[in-house]
Amino acid sequence: MTLENAVFLSGIELPDGTLMMAAQNGKFDIATSPHSIIKLRSTSNGWSDAGQLSWTTAAVSNNKTDDGITLLGPYGRWLEFRTNGHDKGSIIVDVDEEDPPTTFRFLKCIAGELYAGGTDRYIFRKTLAGWEQISTEEMTSHQAAGSAENLTGFGADELYAIGWDGELWTNQGGRWRQIDSPTNLILNDADVLNDKVYVGGQVGTILEGRGDDWNIIENNELKQDIWSVRSFGSAVYFSAMSGILRLKNGELQLIKSLGPDMRSAMSLFTGPSGLWSVGASDICLFDGDTWQTIAQS
Repeated sequence: MTLENAVFLSGIELPDGTLMMAAQNGKFDIATSPHSIIKLRSTSNGWSDAGQLSWTTAAVSNNKTDDGITLLGPYGRWLEFRTNGHDKGSIIVDVDEEDPPTTFRFLKCIAGELYAGGTDRYIFRKTLAGWEQISTEEMTSHQAAGSAENLTGFGADELYAIGWDGELWTNQGGRWRQIDSPTNLILNDADVLNDKVYVGGQVGTILEGRGDDWNIIENNELKQDIWSVRSFGSAVYFSAMSGILRLKNGELQLIKSLGPDMRSAMSLFTGPSGLWSVGASDICLFDGDTWQTIAQS
């Protein structure tokens, strides 16, 4: 099977080394022909097509049991794909796609629970009974326009939502409240390492903090928007369109620039083999020491 015309979005690595990737066909215009493609890469049999959806993918996450991949559309349609079957549905029930209450921006697995959210600071958690809204009216009807661009945390009892204008919100003990932020730039993604939260955003903005104590980490290495943040080993990695930064032992370093072996970078995820970098045309793997190009389209 060829990967020609494949535009990679993100994915996961299963415990047996199988890659499940969400992609699009670059030959088709997403606006006029919305679609998503699931591609599998087996360590023994190589690449294969696993299915196609009639809607675009806004966000990707691993399933709660790490046995598959979940795709989320901008209007709340979702598909949980496993090698032995799938579940699908919609987070927003009986809502016209032309005017949903939120446009979804993220899907994240935190401490074994799936969360999704988007514009107007709507946030949902997946339960056995379905998707439960956990954001409050104070958040969704806030006087300032806003968005829950992403979410991270240490578990359901301590979550952090990030978004437009540098907004930081935390849910501790089941109650959401806004935190004073050291920036007014858009924040795109976040992850945790040890006892700290790390956030990446516009023009290379990096925040470190927890609770009410936050500070900006000086970034003179890469002044582009940071789109993905992942902890791996004893460091935190930040991905921008032109390269990947690493924060380790307080030192921020550009550890990977674009070149023939990595022509694009955007999304980061971790798996049994290491840290994965996904760009529109590249899938690369970092084992902590060296980079390896896994696929290029």
